[in-house]
Amino acid sequence: MTGLDAYRQAVAKGGDGERVNRLFAAAWEQLENDYFERLAATTCEAGGWRERFRAGATLTVGLVEQHPRETSFLVVDALGAGTVGRIHRLRFSTRLADMIDTAREDLDDPDSVPPTTAAWIVGVFFDKIYRRCTNGSGADLRLHLPELLFLGVSAYFGTEAGMEELF
Repeated sequence: MTGLDAYRQAVAKGGDGERVNRLFAAAWEQLENDYFERLAATTCEAGGWRERFRAGATLTVGLVEQHPRETSFLVVDALGAGTVGRIHRLRFSTRLADMIDTAREDLDDPDSVPPTTAAWIVGVFFDKIYRRCTNGSGADLRLHLPELLFLGVSAYFGTEAGMEELF
C-alpha cells in the first residue's frame, strides 16, 4: 500500500488527527520527493532559464494529466488537511518559486522584477491545476500550457518574449 492509500484509508475511517497528520506528511514527502527528482532530471539538460521553465512546466502538466489521484492529493486534499496541509503546501510552493525566481539572474536589472513574481506564477499554475482536479471534465491541462508559458516568460522577459511561447 502506498502512503497515499494509507492516508486516504485513515481519513475514510475517521482516524485520530495525529495519526492522519503523520500519514499525510509521509504521503506528501514521498510525492514531493518524487516530483522534485523528476523535475531535476528533466531540467538538468535544458539550456537557459526559459528552456528549464518550459521543460518543468511541460513535465508538470503531463504529470497532472497522468496522475490525477496524486495531483488531487497535493492540490485539493492539502487544502482540507488543516495546518499540516498548509505547511507542506507552502514549503512545496516556496521550493518551486525559488526555482522560478532564478530567472532574475538572467536580467540586466534583477531588481526590475520583484521576488514575489515567482510566487504569483506558482499560484497561477496551482489555480489551473486545482480547477482541473475539481472539474476533471474540463479541457486537458496541456491545452493551457502555451498560456502558462507565456505568463511565466512575460513576467520576467517581457511580452514579446512571452509571445514566442504561444507559437
